[in-house]
Amino acid sequence: MSPATLSALADWLGTHLAEPQPLKRPGPEAVTRLALALEPGDLPTDPQADALFLHRSRGVGEGWPGLGVLGAHDGFDLHLTTGPNRVLAARLGWTAVQLLHWEGQPAGLLATAPQASWGELRAALHAELGGEDEALAPREPVARPLRVALMNRLSPGTVTLAAAQGAHVYLTGQQRPSALAAVQAAGLGLIALGHRRTEWWGLGQLADQLRAAFPGLETSLYGAVR
Repeated sequence: MSPATLSALADWLGTHLAEPQPLKRPGPEAVTRLALALEPGDLPTDPQADALFLHRSRGVGEGWPGLGVLGAHDGFDLHLTTGPNRVLAARLGWTAVQLLHWEGQPAGLLATAPQASWGELRAALHAELGGEDEALAPREPVARPLRVALMNRLSPGTVTLAAAQGAHVYLTGQQRPSALAAVQAAGLGLIALGHRRTEWWGLGQLADQLRAAFPGLETSLYGAVR
């Protein structure tokens, strides 16, 4: 693989995250050190980097002069947070993975988890992601095989979809009170993994993937789960 450049990194993000315009601000082409953050407010004044990657690049303005800025929002969310996140599915050992659509768009995954119980599933998620925001146990003990739905939204309609496809536990970023009645009516377990928590996990995975794709690239992550 050729050395990292701003253009090569932008091309990689466009291909792997389906991001239409990953280059947000031009800068020097040679990139040895890349600073990654979820948003500009997470960055220090001097990140000691040749370029920046921001999940939410709006607001970067004229800050960090002289550095090129890369970004990915929708593609990052789609592939590396909740929703059809096959990287997380592989990390957790999920099998029989199926793509779920909502309103004609990819919205999540249905998969078989290797755990035998609700408690074991939560423990595995905590070990990988570092915790959760909220959890609601399923009405009945989970069956084997344990089927989980990882979804990028929580609404009565998506809950009904997941239950109809055989899910026992619904995983998403944030709990929505408007959908709780549907969750309880379906008897599903619900785990709100945390919006920023899943984003932070995704940022770390992106850094790992970029280092693998561009040997010699150094990455630094700024910010954390709040």
